[in-house]
Amino acid sequence: MGVSRFFAAALFLCLPWGVVHGAENSYKEVYKNGRFTVRKVEGACKLEILLAKNERDHQAILALFPSEDYYGELFTEREKVGLARDKVLIGFDNGKPRSIPFVPEADAKDSYWRWQYLEDTQELLGQIQKRGEMKISFSNGTKTFDYAVPLKGSGKAVAALRSCR
Repeated sequence: MGVSRFFAAALFLCLPWGVVHGAENSYKEVYKNGRFTVRKVEGACKLEILLAKNERDHQAILALFPSEDYYGELFTEREKVGLARDKVLIGFDNGKPRSIPFVPEADAKDSYWRWQYLEDTQELLGQIQKRGEMKISFSNGTKTFDYAVPLKGSGKAVAALRSCR
């Protein structure tokens, strides 16, 4: 998908966790279990993974798509995190983390979230389904945010994403 077509479509896909009020009918929750939610938004399905230090401290969301037609997304909470900078590091279990850059000049915002698009996230779904823990790290320029996400139950979430139509 071309970048300009992507950005036009992406405007409709950026509704993490139903935070945007008045948009309740623009997405359908297909699956939810713990940190994992599969949503169908404007015809496209995505897996959202909540990044939080605890149940009440939602700081970020990693969103992945089952198709190469879309970039991955990183949503960050405006007041607690701000806009992430440069890249995201994602690793599994005790393996070396992989650096995934943001798509240049492709950030957006609303009153609650900041989001950016991530390049080359396609093989992450297979890793999420097979591994025990995912480690994610990014910086907002002044502070580094590190998350360890237990992947128990992720296989069902990835299967729900892949079967989402």
